[in-house]
Amino acid sequence: MLLLISWRNIWRNKKRSLVILVAIAAGLLGGIFTSALMLGMLDQRFSTAIEQHISHIQIHDPEFITYNMPEYLIEDWEKVQKMLNEDEQVLSFSTRTIANGMLLSAHLSRGVEIKGVDPEAESSTTGLDKNIVDGRYFEDGMRNPVLIGRSLAEKTRLQTGSRLVLTFQDENSELVSAAFRVAGIYQTANTGSDENNVFVLRRQLDEYLSDRTMVHEFALIIDDLKNIDYIAGRYSERFPHLSVRTWADISSELSYLQQMSGLMLVIILGIILFALAFGLVNTMLMSVYERIRELGMLMAVGMNKKRVFGMIMTETILLTFSGAVSGIILALLTISYTGKKGIDLSVVGGDSMNVYGFPSMVYPQLDTNSLLSLIVLVSLTAIATSVFPALKAIRLLPAEAVRQE
Repeated sequence: MLLLISWRNIWRNKKRSLVILVAIAAGLLGGIFTSALMLGMLDQRFSTAIEQHISHIQIHDPEFITYNMPEYLIEDWEKVQKMLNEDEQVLSFSTRTIANGMLLSAHLSRGVEIKGVDPEAESSTTGLDKNIVDGRYFEDGMRNPVLIGRSLAEKTRLQTGSRLVLTFQDENSELVSAAFRVAGIYQTANTGSDENNVFVLRRQLDEYLSDRTMVHEFALIIDDLKNIDYIAGRYSERFPHLSVRTWADISSELSYLQQMSGLMLVIILGIILFALAFGLVNTMLMSVYERIRELGMLMAVGMNKKRVFGMIMTETILLTFSGAVSGIILALLTISYTGKKGIDLSVVGGDSMNVYGFPSMVYPQLDTNSLLSLIVLVSLTAIATSVFPALKAIRLLPAEAVRQE
């Protein structure tokens, strides 16, 4: 009965109730969608960084991480490779030879990291072949093919078929220069990485660096990120002389963003709901003041203060949840639609987002934990805003209230 009375009281002033309902719904729609957009951007930033560049786990000689010199290779790489091949928790891995050097073209020279890769292994690990935007992925029959990033190609005015020279140090710290031909141009979601990394065949880079097989890095993709510490620990225990690092160890800023994503949602929605709370309190106080005589009469004929308190609280909570439910439904429908279609932000800033590793096409998303956090915040807001108007109502003196005009 109290619920029905409270619901009817809300709609005694339809315009005012509708305004606050629309304000709550619009505020939550904007807040939830903004949060979903940010979460989508961060998740895609994580995915592209892991899948296209860092991988889940990397294995190196510790000295190579410090000095980045070709002589610090993984000596027992065959044992590591055998264990990786037998490990069912490792979906794929790439064996890489790495050298720092200079790229020289007819128009420009710049420092790059030269990565020698096995085409099939690199394709299954980072999907490099899927990022080719011009040319081919290590074209058959071409001598010394090289893949370069699109942004690097534009700056050096290189195109598929162009010749360039790579200069680097071999195992004995002697300079080596070799001519390569651009087989393909790739583009990922990270322009900075595209400008700094070029890919060649590992066997060909080995020939220039030494007379033996050179392995400087293993990049692993595992089946479940929840097991990443356990898997990394197994390899650290088996090969204690090697450095086994997870993506969080390699990219601390990415780990920080991942941890902050949930907190950002709570902060954004908290601010919006805090602002809406003032509107709710104002609306309910106006309702109380307009009904002073009515409330006084109810208390005069025997309605106790607990029931009056409960009625005002129920009205406020019903008003809050009505607007909140509408806003959440609209937000979920919007996120569902844009999550499938995507939002192309390149129309606003071109490819500038790629400079920071964020994709131009963003797919908003909202996980279960975020939705639960939202429900808790809305509930707390409804309860908190209902207390003050309800207290104001029960402080009325029936004798004075009934004399109000």
